[in-house]
Amino acid sequence: MSLQIKKEEGVVYDPVFLKILEDIPGGVTIKTNRFPTATKEIKKGALLNADASSAGLYNVIKTVKLTAAGVTNTTILAVEPADHLFKVGEKIFLQGGTSGTITRVSSTAIAVGIAHKVIANGAVLYEAAAVSSSAALYDADCILRDTIQVRDEKGDKLGNIFAGAVVRGTVDESELPYFVTSQHKIDLTARIRFA
Repeated sequence: MSLQIKKEEGVVYDPVFLKILEDIPGGVTIKTNRFPTATKEIKKGALLNADASSAGLYNVIKTVKLTAAGVTNTTILAVEPADHLFKVGEKIFLQGGTSGTITRVSSTAIAVGIAHKVIANGAVLYEAAAVSSSAALYDADCILRDTIQVRDEKGDKLGNIFAGAVVRGTVDESELPYFVTSQHKIDLTARIRFA
């Protein structure tokens, strides 16, 4: 039997992970009660937090980036990516120690129930621990290794979702599906290199 080359050229996809040095043996269990009803999957490269109240459970860290400057005293923020994970009722950090409760969500905008200061275009906003707090709800502990499905074809939420999680390695930041704050990078600095 001989080796036959069937294709001589092709497209190479730039991977999220440039190098994986260590992952969590046996993987992790992702909490599924924190996703919008339209979310079908969580993409590889999402940051994860080890849930303090339940051993083995992990939360996905939620972030968005402004696509236009957040104007003073408005409650609508234009954001990306379109498949962001924020839901109504969650807290989002705006700027200058101000966080607000999300009152409405679409794929391109988030409405917040308070007036806020001007926020620069390109600013990364994250899920806050409380209103009027700059603290993130979750610290980053690891990164999702593969894209996972969180709802079936009918839109029903799946139960426990097991997934691989990387704790040491190098990622291509431009390939990450969700944005990373400077604080989340600091959380992972000793183990993850952002290239």
